Amino acid sequence: MAAVLEKLKIPPNYDVERVIKEDFDRLKGHYYLDHAAATLYSDSQIQAASAELQNSLLGNPHSRSCVSDAATRIVDSVRQRILDHFNTTADEYDVIFTSGATQALKIVAEHFNWHGSEETCTENGDINISKNNPEPTIQLENGHVSNSSVQEEVFDSHRKEKTHGAFVYAMENHTSVLGMRGPAAANGADVYCLQTEQLHHVLDKCKTLPSKTNLNHTDAREKDNSVRAPNGSRKKKRHCLFAYSAQCNFSGVKSPLVWIDKVQKGALDPVLKRQPLNKNNAHLPENTADDCIWYVVLDAAGFTATCPLDLSQWKPDFVPVSFYKIFGYPTGLGCLLVHQRAWTVLGKTYFGGGSVLMIDSRRIVAVPRPVLHDKFEDGTLAFLNIPAVRNGLDTIENHTGGMKNIQQHVFNLARYTHHSLRSFRHGNGAPVVEAYPKDANWDVRTQGSIVNFSILKSDGTYVGYSQVEKFASLYNIHLRTGCLCNPGACQKYLDISEETLIQQFKAGHVCGDAHDLVEGLPTGSVRISFGYMNSYKDADQLLQMVKECFVEGNLIIDSSWIEVQPCLVEKESHHMRGQTESEKLEIVNRNEEHCDGDESTVRTINGYLDSDVTNTPLQVENERNVTSAPPLKLTNIILYPVKSCSGISVREWSIGEEGLKYDRQWMIVTNSGTTLTQKRLPIMSLIKPSIDMINGLLKLSFKGESIAVPLEPQDGSTRDASLCRGVVCGDRIRGHDCGPEVGAWLSRVLQQPDLKLMQQLNKRTGKLDSKGNGSLGESLSFANESQYLVIHRASVRKLLQDISEKGLAKLTEEELVSRFRANLVLDGGEPYEEDSWEELLLGKLRFKVQGGCNRCQMVGVIPETGERMKEPMITLAATRGSYMKFGIHAAAVSSVSIDETISVRSKVRVTSNADLM
Repeated sequence: MAAVLEKLKIPPNYDVERVIKEDFDRLKGHYYLDHAAATLYSDSQIQAASAELQNSLLGNPHSRSCVSDAATRIVDSVRQRILDHFNTTADEYDVIFTSGATQALKIVAEHFNWHGSEETCTENGDINISKNNPEPTIQLENGHVSNSSVQEEVFDSHRKEKTHGAFVYAMENHTSVLGMRGPAAANGADVYCLQTEQLHHVLDKCKTLPSKTNLNHTDAREKDNSVRAPNGSRKKKRHCLFAYSAQCNFSGVKSPLVWIDKVQKGALDPVLKRQPLNKNNAHLPENTADDCIWYVVLDAAGFTATCPLDLSQWKPDFVPVSFYKIFGYPTGLGCLLVHQRAWTVLGKTYFGGGSVLMIDSRRIVAVPRPVLHDKFEDGTLAFLNIPAVRNGLDTIENHTGGMKNIQQHVFNLARYTHHSLRSFRHGNGAPVVEAYPKDANWDVRTQGSIVNFSILKSDGTYVGYSQVEKFASLYNIHLRTGCLCNPGACQKYLDISEETLIQQFKAGHVCGDAHDLVEGLPTGSVRISFGYMNSYKDADQLLQMVKECFVEGNLIIDSSWIEVQPCLVEKESHHMRGQTESEKLEIVNRNEEHCDGDESTVRTINGYLDSDVTNTPLQVENERNVTSAPPLKLTNIILYPVKSCSGISVREWSIGEEGLKYDRQWMIVTNSGTTLTQKRLPIMSLIKPSIDMINGLLKLSFKGESIAVPLEPQDGSTRDASLCRGVVCGDRIRGHDCGPEVGAWLSRVLQQPDLKLMQQLNKRTGKLDSKGNGSLGESLSFANESQYLVIHRASVRKLLQDISEKGLAKLTEEELVSRFRANLVLDGGEPYEEDSWEELLLGKLRFKVQGGCNRCQMVGVIPETGERMKEPMITLAATRGSYMKFGIHAAAVSSVSIDETISVRSKVRVTSNADLM
């Protein structure tokens, strides 16, 4: 690595290695880089939380017993601990416990008074109701019910004045913030979307603004909630809400917190003179800018995970927080911090258990609790999880010394990784990575813990993010890809226009899928994000993966664009000192890089992802040179009775309705119905099935241990046995539970709890046609996509040659054949000619070719050991394109009788697309 990049490795102010050793020993061999999604919980926190529960007797806070009082006191203490963490007090902020930041935003959107203060009436004035609070409530005097009588609501719409508010949001926001548009628009609010550049233009030029009203006190604001219209009548003020993210969860870019005060003082007033998104040709009222009281939602879910938020300095009205992003546990728990100036603008239409002082079941009359959090915490709080919040905050404080230290460390990690990736060049000088944003200002005040990027080929075209994710799994790197629940930032940085977005959707791409490229352009990107327990080893593992898997030719490091400021290296370790900064261009000899222990020295990988098509000319049957291309023949028939376990090689076998008889008729599922595969559990390859036709048994063995189950359910057992469910390639499957004995055996040998062996009962329809986008109507077993998977030994040998030339691994032909888990293995002909096949005839059986098989990281599993290696994935990607197609899917199109068989002696014939022209 260039010396300039090494100088960016600044040690943290706390002992990361000690933290990992004491609290994250389970990370051995893993590189977790997805902290923006959820950080990791520490052993210390879990032990402290468990000890507190074990030593306490806690009851439902809504009861009146002493154990209930104990729970209430703990909840109150945690509420205060949260306020302390954000450097504020209960006089300024209230803490409403929620299920997370999303629910907190939902509370604001659904209960914010979008109409301003509305005039209402009852028969005697005792009941106060507004648009935001249609449930009649009794007026309180000093927190007590007034002595005046309570009457049913008599509502006169002619005496109510409506004032519609406005909702303004930054384009680069989490989906949960965008969701606030719905309730806002439904309540008549004008909706506006501004890009970050527009916000900077409007807000940064506003140096100082006088307050429109005394915004620091609720009573003062309420006294001035209306103004005199020119005719002398009272005109209600609009309630306007601005929502933005303190740190973008897509790019890691931080937005200025000074915006909070500027917006509250009216800096966004000019925006309201524009046309709102939801009201085409709407009449814009005059003087709208003078009618607004502005409130600010600061989405701090991502920011507070690694950065300090001082609410004594910055005073947003609403702050949603998710605790699992800060310290990992518990999930499903967050809070909404509400500033006292906004306590009265949250109305309530629903009252759950514990949130009222009195409610009459015979009339629509209720008295909500006067304290804000009591009013909004419907039902029973998660009082057994809430104590873990204090344990989590204490743990990270003890480990790191506070959020400021965490903020600096994760920034240093992100900057080092970002600058290294941006410095990588292919052998032809082209950049390896496109980072987002492309020209970020890397300062701890403006950039956080996130690095977002796409991989580029040497010709400037993109590598799909799902491809990067597959390779990352080989290196045990855990990251995130896609649009990351931030469509605005994704569309901005990837330059996805409105028209392109619709085209991508019509092409089949939806949020969260693996459809990473549409017409060569990315639909999402790759994101890594650091947490307080990450070290430079994690960053270097990612950089190693990029170098070994995606660099074409010799790696060039161009660090000429990097400016290393003295302040960035003042804490560098002694071994970094004295190195010059003049070294700006370095050619790295890839022979000095090393892979995993069972692989040879890594050399330059030439031509990675040169093309999405094969680099070998397609050959068809009538063009073969008979002297160099022997006729096709069937060499292997392999069935896999249990999905993702070892196969059985046979010379002859019966054909069933779903393919080879007993092929993938069983699968291993968890108690919740999750299907286990080698993709996540490679040691499944060590389970070796065998079929005893004489005794009607399926036998399973694992390292000398064995167990057997009937091939067919016994008479009546299907009716009496329990059913279990699973999911295969999106299909919900119902199957027969083969019993607790085999389930316990599987749980023990695979070291996974509550496993079951499930036998197929219901039919599945096919998923592929010759174009890969439909169905031929054939039945499927538990196989993912097709009845038969066919590979070609000529192609295996070509791939083996490519692997050998690169010197990345030593494999035999049979070892490589076993990696692709084919049902039918053919030999003869030319490499990759199967890409052009349309039909395959084996004896009397006719098969329709349904397209190439896209390969995943399962081809890296060594069947004999259950371990992973990087080949053949690396070479597949280099020679077969982004989707690493190898082998073909096929379905039987002939009518199949019960006693039909297939044999290695079957005559093989093919027709290709060239034959049909």
